[in-house]
Amino acid sequence: MYSPAYFGSRYAPTKVVESFYATQDIRRPFEVIGHMNALTGRAESSQAKTRQLVIDKAKEIGGDGVVFSEINRQVNEKSTDDFTIKVVVVKFK
Repeated sequence: MYSPAYFGSRYAPTKVVESFYATQDIRRPFEVIGHMNALTGRAESSQAKTRQLVIDKAKEIGGDGVVFSEINRQVNEKSTDDFTIKVVVVKFK
């Protein structure tokens, strides 16, 4: 697995990152500080590893939360399909 690609602002590293599956689930004020795109697989073990890589990256860039928002599939003719997950990184106010 590769480290997620990140585009956005950076802050002091954080120790705890909460995960969500919709911004509506966040029950406190926040701002979006950036976006990630991470490779993942179909298997639950692959998704768990991707989730941890995303959380580790969010800690590194100073995020307080991540929102796993969309999974995309790219079909390849000569290899297995690629799956990517879009992630929104938030900072609590």
